[in-house]
Amino acid sequence: MNDRKTQRILKMLMMLNGGKRYKLEEIAARFNMSERNIIRDLNEIEFAGFVLERKGGYRLQPDHTRNKDIRRILHFSEDEVALLYKTLLSIEADTAVIDRLMKKMNAFYDLKAIEELSKKNDLAKVRMIKDAIDSRKQLLLVAYRSSNSETISDRRVEPFKFMQDYQTVWCYDCETHQCKQFKISRMESVELQKSEWRYEVHHHEPFTDIFRYSEEKPKCIVELRLTLRAYNAIIEEFPRSYEYISKKSNNEYYLKTPVANFTGVGRFILSMLNDIEIIKPAVLRKEINKQVENYLKR
Repeated sequence: MNDRKTQRILKMLMMLNGGKRYKLEEIAARFNMSERNIIRDLNEIEFAGFVLERKGGYRLQPDHTRNKDIRRILHFSEDEVALLYKTLLSIEADTAVIDRLMKKMNAFYDLKAIEELSKKNDLAKVRMIKDAIDSRKQLLLVAYRSSNSETISDRRVEPFKFMQDYQTVWCYDCETHQCKQFKISRMESVELQKSEWRYEVHHHEPFTDIFRYSEEKPKCIVELRLTLRAYNAIIEEFPRSYEYISKKSNNEYYLKTPVANFTGVGRFILSMLNDIEIIKPAVLRKEINKQVENYLKR
């Protein structure tokens, strides 16, 4: 097993070590790999003697002896690592020592996501949301800034799952009775409520496209022709897109993917008009033309 693969397997063990279950597509997105290759890694983990639970998502079986052994090594949660990371940045010590510690932590944890949490000071909110999920309690999102409704208001929700970057959480909105994504950065604060979950039967993840927009079902299939510049941009900003892209030539790529709506894909196209050609559907091309015309009329 080469060094890169060894590091990936160790990170995967760390990821699957907690109580959270991960869908195959979530693991593939985290490691920017195909689902087929992820399955091979999971099979190797089982071959090494670890027991995986697969129903409803993947995780290490909590009570298996071999799994308990690895917990003695991989024993930090992501919010605990974020606290360690923030502490390392703030203390005055030998720079070389701190660099070595950072490299060791980076071998096991996703420090990119953790760094974002630390910068935005969202760690306390993440902890509170995690407590609400673990205790199956309702949560009040204080002064939530909604881009969709363009309002700032308190939202009573039932949080049930973090997205992989820990910057967004899936919740059941107790007022609208819908499952929605809520951005942690848009919450002024969060307050744990005494009320337990009342709507667990309705907790589910709607279809989410590669641009991270969700609806109950896909709106349509979008086909785009991308330059190398656009290809680099989309796989860096939206890693899940990799599975939906085929290469046509050295400088031309083809994207075919379902979308929840035109908001996410539209924003991407408008950001790179000279590097993207809309092949299908025609209604998307009309929508982009309309937005450009409206902008030019201002």
